[in-house]
Amino acid sequence: MIRKACLILGVFGALTSAAVVNKTRTSNYDDLVKELEGIKDSKSDLEYYSEIISDYQAGKYRNLSIRLKGFSKKFPKSPFLDNAYYLAGKMALEEKNYKDSVGYFQRVISEFPMSNKVVASKFGKAMAYRSMNLNNQSLAIFNEIRRKHPQSPEYFRAETEMKLVR
Repeated sequence: MIRKACLILGVFGALTSAAVVNKTRTSNYDDLVKELEGIKDSKSDLEYYSEIISDYQAGKYRNLSIRLKGFSKKFPKSPFLDNAYYLAGKMALEEKNYKDSVGYFQRVISEFPMSNKVVASKFGKAMAYRSMNLNNQSLAIFNEIRRKHPQSPEYFRAETEMKLVR
């Protein structure tokens, strides 16, 4: 009888600790959602951008995309927004989420035409198209990069990628 009680308590203890770990994970996620919905408003755009970079470096695509939504709503005129969209596009490309990748890169191209990330976004968009086996679209973008941006690093990368597509 004592043995049975100890066994039950041991199992109960393990279940309790598992529930605490699960609750902590859920709590962290809930805190992140509350923070991004504007309930906790004390962060600057630089702090948000730093967290986006951290999510990118850690490979946390879901956190990055959630944080980016809050960042873009709270700071629509931030000077870091173009870089944040670029990082999201790069992360989506790495995660093989090509549709989202193209969308993020296109936002950089269309909403931030003077950004230092426009050429890199065009290249990323072409790579996403190439990964989706849309070779005509990717070749068109590679040609555009070669035509309009001959002094950029992407020019040489586009030239190499064009040889691989053909």
